Amino acid sequence: MGNTQSTAAAKPPKITEQDKAILQLKLQRDKLHKSTIKIESIINREKEIAKKCIINNDKRKAMLALKKKKYQLNLLETIEKQSNILEELINTIEFKLIEKDVLYGLEQGNHVLKQLNNEMSIDKVEKIMDDSEEGIRYQEELSERLGELMPKSLEDEVDLEFEEMEREELQRQKNVIDQVPIVLPDAPTTSIKEDDDKVEQE
Repeated sequence: MGNTQSTAAAKPPKITEQDKAILQLKLQRDKLHKSTIKIESIINREKEIAKKCIINNDKRKAMLALKKKKYQLNLLETIEKQSNILEELINTIEFKLIEKDVLYGLEQGNHVLKQLNNEMSIDKVEKIMDDSEEGIRYQEELSERLGELMPKSLEDEVDLEFEEMEREELQRQKNVIDQVPIVLPDAPTTSIKEDDDKVEQE
């Protein structure tokens, strides 16, 4: 009886600052993970758009889609690194020694999440294909912004990827042409001499 009363009267464990910080880190890690899944589907769509533009000989739009894809892939690498940092912080026991790192980790995570949120609109992805005045204006602004954000090395990678996709498309078209059967006229069933004899008889 006394044991029951003492158990009921026991206070719940106190939530420490360490518990709160670890919870924040876990929540942010989970947000980053969910965001990466969504942005990966957008990246796949941008690759499809680039292929379609190459088929239509629209280099400008194809390059824009590939630039955006490359920028987002680079962003995903940053997210992966940040997620690993958060995981390490969560698993660190000596909290007092890493308190500043926790705050910095959260700050960097928030920054990456803001960047991700700007990239996760499927409507913006489809605007790359838009030929309206508004669409063209958006494409020009996007191209300018990506030029400012992307280092020269990434732009060079985009050029190489475009050339590779262009080669693949040309090869695909060649394969299609090669597979088209060539229909020849039926061979004559009589010899030329027989035909000449028939003409003379007539």
